[in-house]
Amino acid sequence: MNEGEYQRRISYRLLLTTLWATLLLLAVEAIGGWANQSLTLLAESLHTLVDGFSTVLSLVAVTSPQRQMGREVWGHGRAEVAGTLMLCAFLGFTGVSLLFIALRQIFSGLTGANDPFPVLIDPQVLRFTAAMVILNIALGIYASYQARSLSSQALKLNTKHFLADAWLSIVMVGVLLAIWQGQRWLDPVFALLLLPLVGRSLWRVLNEQLPMLLRPTAIAPEAIAHIATQVEGVTRCTRIRSRGMVGRQVWVEIHLVLHPEFTESAEAIGEQIDALLRHRYGPLRTQVWVDPARPHQDIFAEPGMPNYLPPSSNGGNDWA
Repeated sequence: MNEGEYQRRISYRLLLTTLWATLLLLAVEAIGGWANQSLTLLAESLHTLVDGFSTVLSLVAVTSPQRQMGREVWGHGRAEVAGTLMLCAFLGFTGVSLLFIALRQIFSGLTGANDPFPVLIDPQVLRFTAAMVILNIALGIYASYQARSLSSQALKLNTKHFLADAWLSIVMVGVLLAIWQGQRWLDPVFALLLLPLVGRSLWRVLNEQLPMLLRPTAIAPEAIAHIATQVEGVTRCTRIRSRGMVGRQVWVEIHLVLHPEFTESAEAIGEQIDALLRHRYGPLRTQVWVDPARPHQDIFAEPGMPNYLPPSSNGGNDWA
């Protein structure tokens, strides 16, 4: 197992653990909010749902960095597009519903209606929610430390998103404690404060993490070929593909034809190309395939063309 594969596996395990912890917290907040008629818990569950979506996007980026192109919609896979639209629709409908309920409760409280705030926090729900919030924050801090040592862009973005709003979860626990002590008017008021932050959190995920899954060409094939052919031993490049966003994370696949004298140095040549591309374009992952030298093969041969040659079945090398 090379270093890139090891880093990807550790990142995958951390993200999967984070996802399960987030889903457990989501269940506690959603069920507890419904059972205790707490708008604060229900609004915070929407925020936790966005955190879970952020983790799923990072998992997709880590587990399938070399996905095949050709099934994209607006530059993204169909699953990402459908999931994003469904999440936005659900958050919009639920958020507007909670907004109207909170406004109605506040209006009832101002007009002196009988029992305008029906929330009643169960001590067990309060303790369990507080414990899950502490567990998730501790896990986020640990994942942030690991992200720096692993140089995982997906893990970094996920932990950055989660820790940016960790203070909000702590404040939410304090509000629940105050509601349990009798300050029930805080329930709709804090829910009104939470709902706009849910929208901001979703926008941040869509703006920062969804571009990791972009599939259009990130770097012109001619530019990659120009850099690769500067390395000694490379005679030409074929079937160059790239996707992602320059400056955040780019995945590059390139097929090389080497001079016969440099065949034994294929791994070192791949590492040189990877270093040159990183120096020029920033964070990226390079997959280099070494094809046998064949006559009359154009530099940018593509499938379907008369001069297309399939890649060697045993010449693949992956430098991360």
